[in-house]
Amino acid sequence: MVSLALIRANSLWIVFSYLAIHVDGNKLRRLHNIIGSTSGETKPFRPDPKLVEGLIQAGFTRAQAAQALNAVGNDDCCQPQIHWLFENSKSNKQTVPHHEKECHMFENTDFDGYAVIWGSQNLKESAAECCQSCKDYVPVPPSYYPCNIWVWCGHGDGCFAPAAGEFKYGQCWLKYQDSPENPQVNMKGDYSPQYRASHHTAPRAVQWTAGVVVGTGIQVSNGTWSSRSHW
Repeated sequence: MVSLALIRANSLWIVFSYLAIHVDGNKLRRLHNIIGSTSGETKPFRPDPKLVEGLIQAGFTRAQAAQALNAVGNDDCCQPQIHWLFENSKSNKQTVPHHEKECHMFENTDFDGYAVIWGSQNLKESAAECCQSCKDYVPVPPSYYPCNIWVWCGHGDGCFAPAAGEFKYGQCWLKYQDSPENPQVNMKGDYSPQYRASHHTAPRAVQWTAGVVVGTGIQVSNGTWSSRSHW
């Protein structure tokens, strides 16, 4: 006699095969995992660690990276995942009128965040101009993120960053974070002796000036360490 478990498993796979015509690959993978678990086969989805690190390098937190990959899958990273984060972010649910925005500035600080405009494409002569650039920024596709974080290089010889590329005077990076009132901090204040020992070109202190743009009257904290802090 054919066991009930076998009949149940076969029925589920028939449903799976039918739905394969009607759902996209990522949803299909989720269904496969569910069916596998009901038939005694466990195949939990796991975000690709390299893609997690890639999204962190793009300015998102480790938790956000894992959430996006779990929701969308590992395929075609990373624009679909970034778009999913936007659709589920605070920026998609609330906006601050331009006249109600105000700047908060932090010396010797580098804030994390998803870059909506790279600094090399947005040169400014002062931190105030950089902050105004963030306030004036109009979101554009494909990400549609607004600007609520800015980072400016005011050092004449350029600013140190533990990343590839040139970071010259005047670069004004425009970024987005979900909670700018509690900003994610990459670097702040003096570098430790241990950090300078592993980063031989690092100066004594962080050379960047960073800030946030929030609604008038909102209190801004000193922030918390980001997933990229002290890289």
